[in-house]
Amino acid sequence: MLLRNFIITLGFLASSVSAQAQMERTIYQVFTVDSTTAINLDLAGLYEIHTWAGNSVLVETNIQIWHASPEILTHLIETGRYDVQADTLSAEEITIKTKVRDRKPLKFKDVECTEIATAKVFVPDTFIVAEDKKRITREKQ
Repeated sequence: MLLRNFIITLGFLASSVSAQAQMERTIYQVFTVDSTTAINLDLAGLYEIHTWAGNSVLVETNIQIWHASPEILTHLIETGRYDVQADTLSAEEITIKTKVRDRKPLKFKDVECTEIATAKVFVPDTFIVAEDKKRITREKQ
């Protein structure tokens, strides 16, 4: 009888822990910058800029969400909540910006979900990042 009660209690604890679990996914988007000499960044939330040996811009967005199911996170990603897009301003200049800037708080079964979306922007090492991290220009050769 004691063992049965212990197993039932353990089951309830395990289900409550899994209901509060964190979901995490990372999405990647690539933008070609062959003839681009300037990139403007207009990204919502936190982001870091890194240089790399590639010849394109890679945006790696990491999404963490609590109090939601994996299906909800998949739906949010598929509907473009965390997408970024490139707008061509001229032949030499583009703006990479967050597609959905106003991310309203999420509720699931009357519980507010906590979400954190952070991005890493990888730019070719032939570019120089401005101090404000909003403009990136190609080095003069």
